[in-house]
Amino acid sequence: MTKQELVKEILAIKKVDSKPNLLKKKQDELKDILSKLENEVEEKEEVQPELKPKPQKKKVELDDVVACRNLTSGRLVYISKKTGFESVWSEYGDVEYLPVSELLTMKSSQPKFLKDPWMFIDDEEVADYLGLTKLYETIIPVDDVEDFFEMSANEARQILPKLPKGTKTLLSERARQGIQNGSLNNLQLIKLLEQELQIDLINLMD
Repeated sequence: MTKQELVKEILAIKKVDSKPNLLKKKQDELKDILSKLENEVEEKEEVQPELKPKPQKKKVELDDVVACRNLTSGRLVYISKKTGFESVWSEYGDVEYLPVSELLTMKSSQPKFLKDPWMFIDDEEVADYLGLTKLYETIIPVDDVEDFFEMSANEARQILPKLPKGTKTLLSERARQGIQNGSLNNLQLIKLLEQELQIDLINLMD
């Protein structure tokens, strides 16, 4: 490679000096400069993190149908005052499928279903669309409710004050059932539940 070619390669990578000054250097010096610049480029390419395209959120359509779980301890009935749409959940954890359009109607006319919440929308995009993401960060997942009663009183104390109204109501009912069937006998946890949920549980114990 001639000096002219070396200088051209160097300046194509980085303008380390003017072309006339570089041409004054010896060919071995130019080779060293070019080699160092090429090494720097390789190192930057190795360190450069791989840019992954951000996953696009799906567009929520009004006619999308989503799974909605019952978060109450018993039968739950929704009847739309606007459309007459009806959905019935027989027991806790049951799933019914509702269109997004009906969930919007529910939000405006019977918000307790979503805000307390009495039901859980099992679709992250739709929950976010309805403004429920932060609320859902505070509730106990459907499959984890029974695990709550295995906690120590200290662990439960950290969780209880942050729970929404509907989840507290659910825990109240489950606590009563647990005492009556003998599955809940942690006295410290029972006293904490009485205090935080403002319910009478001790009198249910034998």
